[in-house]
Amino acid sequence: MVRLVALLGALFVLSACSLPSPANLPVLKSEASVRPDLRDRISHRLLWLAPEQEWHYNCLFLKPIADLTRDEQRLALPSADLLFRAYFEDQRLAHRSAGFLYRQVADQGVAYAYLKLGNLILDGKGTEPNPLGGAKVIYQSALLDCAAGQHRYAELLTQGKGVATDLVAAWSWAEVAKNQGFEGSETLQKRMESVMAPAQIELAKGDAKRLRNQLNLFNHGALGKELVECRTERNVRPFITRMRACHAMGGTHDGQTIEFRTTP
Repeated sequence: MVRLVALLGALFVLSACSLPSPANLPVLKSEASVRPDLRDRISHRLLWLAPEQEWHYNCLFLKPIADLTRDEQRLALPSADLLFRAYFEDQRLAHRSAGFLYRQVADQGVAYAYLKLGNLILDGKGTEPNPLGGAKVIYQSALLDCAAGQHRYAELLTQGKGVATDLVAAWSWAEVAKNQGFEGSETLQKRMESVMAPAQIELAKGDAKRLRNQLNLFNHGALGKELVECRTERNVRPFITRMRACHAMGGTHDGQTIEFRTTP
């Protein structure tokens, strides 16, 4: 009996030494309160685009990062991760690796990635120069209502680089980019106006209005942001992307839209 009491006493002493006192125990928190905010994680990965500007919205996720819903954040975070990696690969001149990453983001319907990829193809960075292919990819960025892509496509139209020279179309695309707040588009327009006839400028103004309406329907209509299984000439196997991106790539989608939202 004495030996049993002694053994229990020893165990009590050892346990008291090995366990923290209740005063030192960490306060338990719910999983929701300790889970990092996805918006902050997305913003951190896009700091290289800082400061955030209004024209960034259509180039990235169609709305300010602060306004993304939880489900939209879950879709945006992988793209933000890839853009972060692609940017720094580009900075260290690993253009082939950067292009591979930009292509992955582009396939998710992020317009800014089309612009970056198109410039790499156009200039032959990490691949053979391909003005025609690069201009086509930049045009896809413009179709997805990215002001930076629209401005760049206008530049190509003025230079005849990868596309036929067309100052009327170039002025129209620059007008759309300017109205989204892209700096430099107005300067580009003024350079074109110095060699354009007044009738050409009036024609371009009408084209810009029609173009704006078409872009609104294409990108901001009810189905433009829905997810679909897309097929393109480059991707024989279907992949999931937004309907607007699928159509911008000249692809077709299979079946119904894909529901990604979580249940309440």
